[in-house]
Amino acid sequence: MLQLIFSVCSIVEGAGCRDLPPVPLRENTTLMECAMASQIEGAKWVAAHPNYYITRAACRPAGQFAKI
Repeated sequence: MLQLIFSVCSIVEGAGCRDLPPVPLRENTTLMECAMASQIEGAKWVAAHPNYYITRAACRPAGQFAKI
């Protein structure tokens, strides 16, 4: 199972960047499907958070990203 991880930065707060909590994807998602989901989910997130921009999206196996 893959998770989608976004790194975002604030436009307002200078260099205030952070990783968002992982977005779980459905079981048996391929890397290509994860890459396509990153475009869709990223667009939704940016539309809801206009003072931020996405610097990176990564598809990683579930459980490899530290929960903060």
